[in-house]
Amino acid sequence: MQSVEAGIQRMTGGKLTFLAKDVPPFGGRRYTVGTRGADVAPLVEARATADSGTLDSGVVRLTVDKTTGGITRLEMKGLDGNFADTGGGESLNDYRYFTGDDPAKAQRNGPVTITVGDRGPLVASLLIKSAAPGCRMLVRELRVVAGGDYVEITDSVDKARLESNNYKSPVGKESLNFAFPFNVPDGKLLLDIPLGAIRPELDQMPSACKNWFSVGRWADVSNAKSGITWVTLDAPLVQVGGVTANLLNSQMNPDVWRKKIEPTQRLYSWAMNNHWGTNYRAYQEGPVVFRFVLRPHLGTAVAETTRFAAACCQPLVAVPGRGPAPDARPLLSVEPSEVLVSALKPSDDGKALIVRLFNAGTAPAEAKLVWERKAPRHVYLSDTSERLGRKLSSSDGLALPVSGVVALRVEFAD
Repeated sequence: MQSVEAGIQRMTGGKLTFLAKDVPPFGGRRYTVGTRGADVAPLVEARATADSGTLDSGVVRLTVDKTTGGITRLEMKGLDGNFADTGGGESLNDYRYFTGDDPAKAQRNGPVTITVGDRGPLVASLLIKSAAPGCRMLVRELRVVAGGDYVEITDSVDKARLESNNYKSPVGKESLNFAFPFNVPDGKLLLDIPLGAIRPELDQMPSACKNWFSVGRWADVSNAKSGITWVTLDAPLVQVGGVTANLLNSQMNPDVWRKKIEPTQRLYSWAMNNHWGTNYRAYQEGPVVFRFVLRPHLGTAVAETTRFAAACCQPLVAVPGRGPAPDARPLLSVEPSEVLVSALKPSDDGKALIVRLFNAGTAPAEAKLVWERKAPRHVYLSDTSERLGRKLSSSDGLALPVSGVVALRVEFAD
């Protein structure tokens, strides 16, 4: 997890929230919450603030359109420019809904009501409520944390059932999308896939689907100096360059599929649809939540993007403190930083730990594990069956190619 400063704030509704500082990877820290005669005791230099149209963490600042609720400006301290491209009439987290197969008929939400949820100084948020086609209600929450370099987005859709006498016809088909048009001068788009990343069009086979993509955790638009990462926690389907997922039912004619993707920085989250023939019901209804994170950044570090997205998807777990306080040291660390621990689990036979390493960098790496608390007795190469492979010495480095993976079986003394 990323290191954050500590602080505490009474939230809307009376709940307390705090930031944990320097929690070690695969470790823990203990915190005691008490009363000191004040509702808020911030321990951070930056302050998160909110008003009816802006949020500011002290590092990132955003502005919301007071009619549509989309983010029209997203800026980062120390960087010039706006990461939102509004030149096409859309903004970040814009709502888009249509029925049938013509994206040109996509509708946005109705007029919005913007209220301040939390005012800071630790957490600040805006609630953006509106009617929206296809929904009973649309509520978009934007949140920043003091000193944080990211924006959390929670889109709550109370989906209304699409009523149709024929769900195979265009009038029985619907598509619900959120637009994310980014602005990074000469920026290149990358999409996260399992154990790698691809450039749309450039890294695809000629016959691969280009109307939509399934991403792992993130997409990123960057140039040599800066960029922005988009993390999706609940909606893995995306469209690039436009709303292009408009093929209805089974499509057997290859001529109807998209043939080419031009360079683009425009993403659409394809959050809900009923376009295909399936063996489950042809409509969707009820409350559904879609969460996204936007993070402007310097440089083009793919490994850091992967690490940040993993932290968003695997947040800290809070449990009541019992017994001795946890050791403040990490269980293990890995060098270099481009090599990530993608899995850590007890072995199936309960006699060892299984550690899987992934080289998320853009160059081959030689990895070394550093055990902070307790040195293992034996370390072996392993595989998906968790069997013993070649025994490794403490001085052995592990050569990993780009996107390479290695599994280790680590045994400790009884």
